Amino acid sequence: MYNSFLKGTVLLALKKVGEIMTDSMEQVEDIIRECTKLGYALKQVACLNQRSLFNVQEVNAYGERSLMIDLILEELCVNFFKGIPSIRNIISEESGYLDFNRGRFTVILDPLDGTKNFTMGLSYYACSIAILDENGHVRGSYVINLANGHEYTAIKGVGAFRNGQPIHTMKHQHLNQCDGIFVGLAKTERELQAMKRVILQLKSYRAMGCAALDLCCVAIGAASVFVDISFTAKLVDVLASSLILEEAGGRVTTENGISITQLTAQGNIRRITLQQKFCTFGAANAALQEVLMDTSRLQRPIQQ
Repeated sequence: MYNSFLKGTVLLALKKVGEIMTDSMEQVEDIIRECTKLGYALKQVACLNQRSLFNVQEVNAYGERSLMIDLILEELCVNFFKGIPSIRNIISEESGYLDFNRGRFTVILDPLDGTKNFTMGLSYYACSIAILDENGHVRGSYVINLANGHEYTAIKGVGAFRNGQPIHTMKHQHLNQCDGIFVGLAKTERELQAMKRVILQLKSYRAMGCAALDLCCVAIGAASVFVDISFTAKLVDVLASSLILEEAGGRVTTENGISITQLTAQGNIRRITLQQKFCTFGAANAALQEVLMDTSRLQRPIQQ
């Protein structure tokens, strides 16, 4: 009788957990769908391309310069998420940590990734949004190319999509089959040599200046590897598109082989997001990822 009672209690608990997980996924799916409305508004502002939008206004949460366009797009995003009761807080490249003291989800936000491209008139810049649960697990992503309106989305365990259509990575296993994308400024001899080792193996490579979209290019099969060996990558730049690439079949890690999408589950989300910087290695599949890491030979000891 005791065993029957215990078994019943366990089954009831599992059922409850399942209901919570289903409810959570539905909430994330709803948020991602709503982001399409936000994306349209952001694109309308970005397409104005007025010189006043290039004016430097202040220093952002990372000590970097913020332009007027960065702040305007952030304000649109913040006001949007304020209207969604399930959003608890936002960690943004511009303002840092914003707490609404409600809900359960955290938004990791870069209102404008590729600011330099925007100021140069190059049509390759994006807004990047990742949705995290209370344990720091990335549950959903939304990235929009603000120049052409293409939208990239992902729900953990469901898949990745471009403009609503499923996307998948290439099946390449060797670097000499691959087109690659680089971002970030490699400056030290160690970094330059690591870049050289990878470049010599690739079929071709590009440097396009927007990590969020670069990883999405790997997700749709336009390229097969992505490399940033500058030790300046931030979660606000690459977290959302890392989930998109993973759900499309790829893998994205730091120089130490840690999955980008696992970083926020390792401790204080706020501290990790605002303080950690790293290298980023993305590939179309796990096997190619290992080849890429071995070729770069850039791994550094993990500090305890």
